[in-house]
Amino acid sequence: MPSSDGRLIDKVPIISPRPVDMQVLSLGMSRTGTMSMQSALQTLGYKSYHMAETANNPGSIVYWLEALKAKYLGQGKPYAKAEFDKLLGNYSAITDIPCIMFVDELLAAYPEAKVVLTERDVESWMVSMNKTFYEIFSWKSFYYLAPLEPKAVGPYWESMNLIMGLWTGGDFSNRGKLVQSYRDHYEHVRSVVPKEKILEFKAGDGYEPLCRFLGKPVPKDEQYPHINRPDNIITIHKSIWWFTIINAAIRVGKVVGAFGVVGLAAWYYRYKT
Repeated sequence: MPSSDGRLIDKVPIISPRPVDMQVLSLGMSRTGTMSMQSALQTLGYKSYHMAETANNPGSIVYWLEALKAKYLGQGKPYAKAEFDKLLGNYSAITDIPCIMFVDELLAAYPEAKVVLTERDVESWMVSMNKTFYEIFSWKSFYYLAPLEPKAVGPYWESMNLIMGLWTGGDFSNRGKLVQSYRDHYEHVRSVVPKEKILEFKAGDGYEPLCRFLGKPVPKDEQYPHINRPDNIITIHKSIWWFTIINAAIRVGKVVGAFGVVGLAAWYYRYKT
């Protein structure tokens, strides 16, 4: 993936100084209310990064894929603060994958940030994973379509497969390993973050403990958000699927159209001149 001239991230301009400080690292696993947390943090005045942000900047996913491959596959130099600042310099908070795959690196890069750990009981988490991740990975056509969109959908799909492979030990059907990875993730975060800098949070807790931990006033007349339900995730990925199909069809149409023009010109030249 990296060019012969070096890493892709090395071509991205350095942001110095950072426009905003990184203040909150929400390090809970996907499907633990991470998008609801993103929305809550933004209500409290933070600009929060979530995997969904790659939809606003589709080209950015290639850097996260490069970072994942460097850390977990040993392909290239691992990312550190300078690289994460390039990706997250305009954000004051993070949630969800791909960020949570870099717990130690983000803690080292932003030692002053407070840590929020969104969580849920593992049984309900697995129900949600079955309705989202496993449902999407069952779409076999995605494996053939994704490479047709190499700038965004392809790297996104490759990143998702790499992450899920890491969580399941390379066997997506190994739900026991997935559960163990969930537990290991939380155990690791708790082992490396001082207790006074971490808030263990469940969506039902509402704004009060979150605001108290972050030193923010509780929003008036506003309920804590509950978004990104399983059916929403499926709808989003169906949209990605159709986006890929349509773009591929357009590219194929251009190629066929070009050959058609050449063929028509050759016919005209042969029979009309």
